[in-house]
Amino acid sequence: MRLALRWLAFFVPAVVLLVYLRRSNYLLPGLGTKTPSSVHGEETLRGGAKADAPSIKPISLFWERWSQLMYDTRPEGTPITITGNAGTNAPKDASAQRTPHKDLVTNAQVELELIRLAHQRFMKELESLDRIDYSIFSGRGVVMVGGGEYFGPAIIGIQMLRRTGSTLPVEVFVPNDNDYEQDVCEKYLPKLNARCVVLSHFQPDQDQSEGNIAIKHYQLKAPALLLSSFAEVLLLDSDSIPLVDPETAIFETEPYQSSGLLTWPDFWVATESPRFWDIAGLTEFPENLPSTSSESGQLVVNKKTHLAPLLLATYYNLFGVDFFYPLLSQGALGQGDKETFMAAAVALDAPYYRVKTPAVSLGRHDGIKKKGTAIVQHLPSDDASSRQGGSDKIRPAFLHSNTPKMNAGHLVDEGDLIAKNGKSRLRLLGPKAEAENIFGFDIEDTLWDLLVQTGCELADTIEEWKKRDRLCERLTEHHNLVFES
Repeated sequence: MRLALRWLAFFVPAVVLLVYLRRSNYLLPGLGTKTPSSVHGEETLRGGAKADAPSIKPISLFWERWSQLMYDTRPEGTPITITGNAGTNAPKDASAQRTPHKDLVTNAQVELELIRLAHQRFMKELESLDRIDYSIFSGRGVVMVGGGEYFGPAIIGIQMLRRTGSTLPVEVFVPNDNDYEQDVCEKYLPKLNARCVVLSHFQPDQDQSEGNIAIKHYQLKAPALLLSSFAEVLLLDSDSIPLVDPETAIFETEPYQSSGLLTWPDFWVATESPRFWDIAGLTEFPENLPSTSSESGQLVVNKKTHLAPLLLATYYNLFGVDFFYPLLSQGALGQGDKETFMAAAVALDAPYYRVKTPAVSLGRHDGIKKKGTAIVQHLPSDDASSRQGGSDKIRPAFLHSNTPKMNAGHLVDEGDLIAKNGKSRLRLLGPKAEAENIFGFDIEDTLWDLLVQTGCELADTIEEWKKRDRLCERLTEHHNLVFES
């Protein structure tokens, strides 16, 4: 009974239980806590701060139904176990088709059959989507995850989005009211046509209190994407920086117009267990899959054509830690949500486009060794055109700066800006000439203009920056020494 209540506490409150922290887990409460809607108004988003903020009630009702169906069709039994971990290897030929990876799963077939049957039951529920009122989602927009240390890089991403000329609205999702910062959400972000959305406000008003659930990495993005108000969405990690106007360069072009789902490649060979495809209901290994795994710092989807794959991807993420993450990655580097979106599309035979141009790594040399800083991902329209005999010029579309992130407070405190000799100042994204060759301008100089601007303006606003000593002064010092000397 106690175990059943623990599971119930997970799904009925839905996304309040989902966590964005990469380095640690939350222990999240069960259902005894009053929902935020009882405090801030049932049909308003606290972060909206405007009369025209869309009501969350229709989407909350949608989520209440589907979170219950996910609970009812949950995988049960023994979690997936593997022997060792899949290697992190670059493919010999990135343009080649995928072949089955060695199976490292050690579970008995009877245990895998229970997972397959649960998956089959949820797939059956997806057949009812023809009764969904799709008007609960509307328009185009950008979705990001913020809160805590993720507000800083998210703001840089939004600033860069505006420099592309884009006017698309942005929804910055935070897990709960503890992560909601009033000055950021109600005073700063609205100036950029962005607002905070508190995921816990979608929680149904229930009265079950027993059980805390520990939730690990990367499970927040799929529900944020699903519960955003937009029908057509660019999902960005907080550290993924747009370099083009998504409206004109992506949403209004091929291959998005015909496929409805865009994904991007990682550097490494895909490592899913062949038995995942059995569980997903396929009778044989799927054809025409790319040899590389996926990189989910950015994703574009049309909910009106791909709501079923998005719901299935959310199912994979909610049960990811014990079941679908190890099935889809077998312990390889970056195991998490990265494979779930394309896998869901393949399982449902839904159209998608995976960019074929390989990702490019940018980094710095600290005096001892080179370290990766960021991933460059390319424009789908250029990628598709080049495959059809068009121009060979494939422009960059996103800069996923993940190690380190463009967080002004962290950059000056965590040692990434100084070489191992303790003296030399570092560029993080490689030489100026390389940046100009790839992007057409010195993107790192541009980013540092924004880091200084936001760091100085928000040093006493963003909670995790408030206690950082001389933040504005130290940011300005690095900028002047590296980019104006």
